[in-house]
Amino acid sequence: MPLSHSGRWREHFAGVDLPVPVLGGGTVTGINFDNAASTPPLRRVRDAVTGFADVYSSVHRGTGYKSRMATEAYEQARERVAEFLNVDAQSQVVIFVKGTTDALNRIAAEQARLDGRQVLVTEMEHHADLLPWRHRSGHLMVGLTPDGYIDLDAIENALKDSDGHIGLVAVSGASNVTGFISPIHEIAEIAHRYGALVSVDAAQLAPHRRIDIRPANDPGHLDFVSFSGHKMYAPYGAGVLVAPRDFFAGAPEVMGGGAIRIVTWDDTVWADLPDREEAGSPNVIGAVALGVAIETLLELGFDEMLQHETELGRRLLKTLGEIPGVTVLGGIGSGLEPERLGLASFVIDGVHHGLAAAALSHEWGVAVRNGCFCANPYVFHLLNMSKKAIEEVEGEVAADRRTALPGAVRASLAPYNDDAEVDRFADAVSRVASGRLKTRYEQAGDGTFAPEDGWPAILNPLESLAKRGALKT
Repeated sequence: MPLSHSGRWREHFAGVDLPVPVLGGGTVTGINFDNAASTPPLRRVRDAVTGFADVYSSVHRGTGYKSRMATEAYEQARERVAEFLNVDAQSQVVIFVKGTTDALNRIAAEQARLDGRQVLVTEMEHHADLLPWRHRSGHLMVGLTPDGYIDLDAIENALKDSDGHIGLVAVSGASNVTGFISPIHEIAEIAHRYGALVSVDAAQLAPHRRIDIRPANDPGHLDFVSFSGHKMYAPYGAGVLVAPRDFFAGAPEVMGGGAIRIVTWDDTVWADLPDREEAGSPNVIGAVALGVAIETLLELGFDEMLQHETELGRRLLKTLGEIPGVTVLGGIGSGLEPERLGLASFVIDGVHHGLAAAALSHEWGVAVRNGCFCANPYVFHLLNMSKKAIEEVEGEVAADRRTALPGAVRASLAPYNDDAEVDRFADAVSRVASGRLKTRYEQAGDGTFAPEDGWPAILNPLESLAKRGALKT
């Protein structure tokens, strides 16, 4: 049956109308504004995974019917990814990995081993796009504009001053803190001009914007692109690394079965790509799920979905900007700043970010994220923290006293979210900002907050699934 193109997508996502318990008893329909961390599966993806289990088998080396079926499905998923990103199969390879973090660490290991030059990063980067470079070949970090945007001049000046000692520019395709979208093709042009490659952490970008890698002879061509299925409505443990074919030479970082042609007592002959970089039994189900997710998003009308998200994001920023005491990191926008995702991180005057997130969940059934979102330098920048203040916080955290760790609250949207949810969320934030909480909260040593009267009841997951018939044999 063909999918609906009406623009009403909620019915296509699993678990988005789940009743959640709140303080005082009873339940409300939960609001999931934590999509930047992980997304629910599309219903078609969930059903495809269940159906594929009947034909699951080891891929590539089996002659049985199931093995051939599984192999075909696995390689079709690779083709879906290549088509989605406009990958040139002659110059680049699509490799299935565990997720973005795995992909970036693989690039960093190979880059350090074969190139060894420094990596240029920005203050915007997620820790997964910062630590792999820092602890291998080393990195040079460039600053941002005061509002937290990518500074193209700073990137070019750093490359120019490096005199060829920077071999790679690593940049987030979109920030998981502000939602700012980076000018990735302009960055690629600058990097290539100075003899460097460019790596795009697309964990946040890929689910919310179309990415065109562009041909290898295009100055704005993207050399590396990495993203995760769990942020793209296929949370089954697979991710993607797109890389130049000539980048991987010699022994792979991860070695094992499937990565070789032959092993003797004294020698190893490695397999061709992508097999050489997919040692061991691959996550076939995860890859198939990701392929189905891409196919489904396109059939639903991906561009139309993205427009809905963008409009909903504007509504989110506008409503937050109207609440006294609430400050949105990166500002609420004037139309002159870079395009941004449907995402907003904010602080509330006089209210700890952990307390705000706990109250939104326990009292209003709204799921958000709080903290520094695995992007400490960027959040410190946006909070205008001094070096002395950061050093004091570092000392506290190093001593295992996390109660003073700064941060913000983040609300992140997906196509299934709607205007009513944004309005309900804004009302809840307004109540938190004005101190209208239903109970008192206590902060634990790890920085989290819990209602002093106890948490809302959490259902036993297995019992809950059994009651819904999900565990029937």
